[in-house]
Amino acid sequence: MLLFTSDLDRTLIYSQRMMDKYPPNTAPITAERKDGEALSMMTEVTMSLLQQVHQQTLFVPVTTRAIHQYERIHVIKELRPTFAITSNGGTIIEQGRPNMEWSKIIRKRIEDSSIPQADLVRQFNSIKSDDWLQQSFYVDELFYVHYVDCNILQQDEVQAIIQDFAVHGWHVLLQGRKLYFMPKALTKEAAISYLKEHCTYNMHLAAGDSIMDYGMLALADRGYTPYHGDLKDKQPQILKNTVYSAHSGEAFTKYLLEDVLQLAAKQPIVEV
Repeated sequence: MLLFTSDLDRTLIYSQRMMDKYPPNTAPITAERKDGEALSMMTEVTMSLLQQVHQQTLFVPVTTRAIHQYERIHVIKELRPTFAITSNGGTIIEQGRPNMEWSKIIRKRIEDSSIPQADLVRQFNSIKSDDWLQQSFYVDELFYVHYVDCNILQQDEVQAIIQDFAVHGWHVLLQGRKLYFMPKALTKEAAISYLKEHCTYNMHLAAGDSIMDYGMLALADRGYTPYHGDLKDKQPQILKNTVYSAHSGEAFTKYLLEDVLQLAAKQPIVEV
């Protein structure tokens, strides 16, 4: 059986803005709602392909989203995957519940390698500016996401922040308007490595659009990344195991899922 670990946003599901930028060949369907408003989309074609992938592989959704944000994605929830990874690797959901063993392991790793959250906050408060800081969120008591005004926060300031916090075991990354502060031990690939020790598979496939997916793709036997993503632009080096697709948006998702199904058909069936 194939192990297929995949990022969600901008890999399998898309915002309306992304759907408008890369129009699909078939009509979109809602993948996620909040307060009755559609937030994320797929198409009937890619939804059907994902259902087949779920049936024929060990499909593991992997996301930086908080647990409650992941649970809003009804098209994934309806599949009832055996495992899901949220909070950028901080939580492994197994049969619908957090895996407490992993939670203890990752929190111990964070404790051993990063300054405490309270110290981080004090240091951040000493350098933040109300001119560029708009909102802050503490995600699942693991990491911070700060929304910033990129017209005011300059790149040299970002680089200085990255360097200042790196020595304290915190990784800082600017993605669009989101300025992430993450313990260096908190990665998608860390959770996937743990999961791989506890399941049976013949081949590991991984897909993601962002530089935050780089470690996950590097860990896989075969990776996939879309043209619209930033991984290809920010990667420290080219991943020889990865398909750098020329497709963007839903066209990439369709190509990805069809390729996964073709590879799954070639695999011997084993018990999970």
